[in-house]
Amino acid sequence: MKSQDIAAQRDAALARAVAYDFLAQALAYPADDRFEDLQTLAHLVLNNGVWMPLVRLSALVTQYSQEQLQHEYSSALTLNSSPDCPLFETAYFGADPQQQTQRMADVAGFYRAFGVDSTGSDTRPDDLSVELEFLGFLCRKEAYALEHSGPPRVAQVRKAQRFFFEEHAGRWAGVAGKKLAGLASAGMFYGAAGTALEAWIKAEQEVLGVTPEEVAGTPANWLASISHGPEFAGAASFVPMEELAVR
Repeated sequence: MKSQDIAAQRDAALARAVAYDFLAQALAYPADDRFEDLQTLAHLVLNNGVWMPLVRLSALVTQYSQEQLQHEYSSALTLNSSPDCPLFETAYFGADPQQQTQRMADVAGFYRAFGVDSTGSDTRPDDLSVELEFLGFLCRKEAYALEHSGPPRVAQVRKAQRFFFEEHAGRWAGVAGKKLAGLASAGMFYGAAGTALEAWIKAEQEVLGVTPEEVAGTPANWLASISHGPEFAGAASFVPMEELAVR
């Protein structure tokens, strides 16, 4: 493969990583570390024009204070309304506790296969922001492999992206984005973020060449309301930051 082709593919992988990272931060509760990362990534997207729907969303981010975003998040995903739009995977695959546990274990097992340990985090392994961060992590792995590891490793990482997207994030994230866009009031940041997520998931289907079996979009009936507010904010990421660096 020519060096120019490798460089172009590397840049494309890194651009996708930035997009995943930005969406992950945009759709998480904007605690201090999350909000700082969101602002940083928004400026990165604006300066590099990663993907036009994200450029528009990034411009919107710069108009918000942390307090304003926290208020909107709580309004869009309150204790009462969050069962209508849960932002974690297992909610869309039935209410049976054993089934949910197995699916969450499968997600966590996939992380472990790439050296990512989720056991020390306060955030669920199947949380939307975590799954998006993991896909960004895999995109960085692809960029590194293109420059340093050769075709077999590149193929392995791309296969991992396809598998995780087709079996996990790609099946439900777009549905959650669409539901969030419908739930949020007109003009709210999180409505725009939901629309951008839905569009990004569709775009990634083309990039990865997969067609995930999309969930029906009806979350399981919960015995009690589930909040996605500050008490579930967790750490910014359980993906070790040193692993995200392209070395």
